[in-house]
Amino acid sequence: MESLVPSRTELEAALGTEIRGISPLPVASGGYHSTVFEIDCAGVQHVLRIPKGQQGFHTQFVQRFIPSDRWFDQRWATDKARSLTIPAPEIAYSSRGDEFRFGRFVVLKKLDGVQITDYEDWNGCPYDESEFGAMLAKLHSVDPGGFGPVDDFGETYFNTWPTFLQAVADHFLSKCLERGSISPSLHAVLAKKWYPLLQRIDLGSPSLLHMESLGFANILYDATSRKITGLLDYEDCLGGDPLFELTWMHYYFEDNGPGQTYFDFDRFALGYGSLPNDEHRSLVYKPFTWLQKLSWIDTDSTRAAFYPTRIQEICNEL
Repeated sequence: MESLVPSRTELEAALGTEIRGISPLPVASGGYHSTVFEIDCAGVQHVLRIPKGQQGFHTQFVQRFIPSDRWFDQRWATDKARSLTIPAPEIAYSSRGDEFRFGRFVVLKKLDGVQITDYEDWNGCPYDESEFGAMLAKLHSVDPGGFGPVDDFGETYFNTWPTFLQAVADHFLSKCLERGSISPSLHAVLAKKWYPLLQRIDLGSPSLLHMESLGFANILYDATSRKITGLLDYEDCLGGDPLFELTWMHYYFEDNGPGQTYFDFDRFALGYGSLPNDEHRSLVYKPFTWLQKLSWIDTDSTRAAFYPTRIQEICNEL
């Protein structure tokens, strides 16, 4: 069977340097969309990334609107991040299948640092939340020029934020109804009370959202100083509302209350600066977090039984 890894000869031709070894790189958390290897070069160390499956989390929800084959190396977003002094990966070589027998792969310059483990095991955030807040604020200061998923070349595919939100909502509502994770009555309530509110959101200009595990699964850090040494995975960048990203962060990290050991939102805010604050708009965004999970999790799970109740409660508040 043909090897899944480019040959040493191919990689040496791509990088223009001697390669001493190629070995699988263990990924502690995530890594579902790529196979990764460490390349031992004379000089700078590199990481070989071989994409697999759907690239970009939100692209799969709006595939009929966008050419999903334009998500591969995340070149535009990583270049933009590094121009803002954010420690994003630098592409050493990218093949879209034209140059080598093997096909598509990306070689990145390796960033130093420890990879994040599952946040539910944390006893206090292992990296500096304030530093992450400052990084996210820098990304949010960028106007990508359009709304929805941002491809490798900086192109977007929606003219307005509500149009993108409606496309995602259509996907979730139909998927959840089809698999029975929401009832027809809840579907009707969402269609009547929630869906029209998406169309009324007025977002003048987009911000660049990171949207990939929101700062806990895709960070490298120095274990001694807590300094962030790498902010990774830009394949799901969106042009949109920073409050949408922050709503997802609250979903993952839970409320900033006593006993929550995952994330200090107050310290995050110190680094971020002036956080967007619109309680009504946050409520409008919250159903996305539960509907996304209900579109794929086991319908017999505890979450699948609880999430529709939370969605109904939000609808009652809207």
